[in-house]
Amino acid sequence: MPAPYTDLLNEGIDDITATLTAVTGLRVVNDPTKIVPNCVFLQAPSFTTTAGNGNIVRMDVPIKIVGSGPAGLPVLREILQISATVWAAAIIVTSGRPGVLDIVGQE
Repeated sequence: MPAPYTDLLNEGIDDITATLTAVTGLRVVNDPTKIVPNCVFLQAPSFTTTAGNGNIVRMDVPIKIVGSGPAGLPVLREILQISATVWAAAIIVTSGRPGVLDIVGQE
């Protein structure tokens, strides 16, 4: 079993994963090999040191809502419903862009 990652950035990802899982009840993954439809996928974060001699960091974590089935209105509605659930969680959501997630050439 790999050693736990206890640095600031990895703990941030773990906190977002735990919060979204607890608040929404959805499957939340941050490993692209574990994506299963109808889940929330956390992509790699970007980060900026804002102040505090490097001790205050802003993290932006792209979140993809993964629906099931072929692209179409029913899947879009499902994704929008899941998005609303994520939005209601205790995290800050600043924007959303419905689209297609490409994994190894598969959409």
